[in-house]
Amino acid sequence: MVYLEGVVAEKQLRILVGYNLYFTSDEVIKVAINHVKAFGAKLYVVSSIVGHSLDKDGNVANVKAKARLDKLRERLKQENIPNEVHLIVRQSDPGVDLVRFAVENEIDEMVIGFKVRSTIGEIIFGSNYRTMIAQAPCPIVTVHVPGEPIEE
Repeated sequence: MVYLEGVVAEKQLRILVGYNLYFTSDEVIKVAINHVKAFGAKLYVVSSIVGHSLDKDGNVANVKAKARLDKLRERLKQENIPNEVHLIVRQSDPGVDLVRFAVENEIDEMVIGFKVRSTIGEIIFGSNYRTMIAQAPCPIVTVHVPGEPIEE
C-alpha cells in the first residue's frame, strides 16, 4: 500500500512521463524518477510518434532517438525503477494521445516538459501541454525546459 497525503492507495501509484524521443530534458526524467521513488510508484514512459519513426519491425528507426531510449531503459534498470515504455503510433496530436493513455491506464500523475514559446511559435508548433492540462484525468507536474529567450 502507498500513503499519499494521509490516503491509503490500494494499488501502486502510476506516474506517466511524456517522452519525446528527440529532446526530452534529463530534468524531466529526473523529476519523474524522484516522484516514483518518493511514492513507491511505477513509471510509464510514453511517447507519441508518427508512423514513419518506426522501422518495418516496429522499432525506433532514428539511430540517435533509439540510442536515447535505450540509455533511458538502462538507467531505469540500474536504478531499479519499475517501468513500462510505450511507443504510441500517433493517432492524433501527442497531447491527446498522452491524455488518452492516462485515462485508459488509470494514471495518477503526469510529468511533462514545458518550453516557453512565443505566440507565433505556439501557432506553428502547437501547444501539447495546454491540451494535457485542460483534459488530463490527474494532476500534472510541469518541468520548465530552458530554451531561447522569447522576443515578441
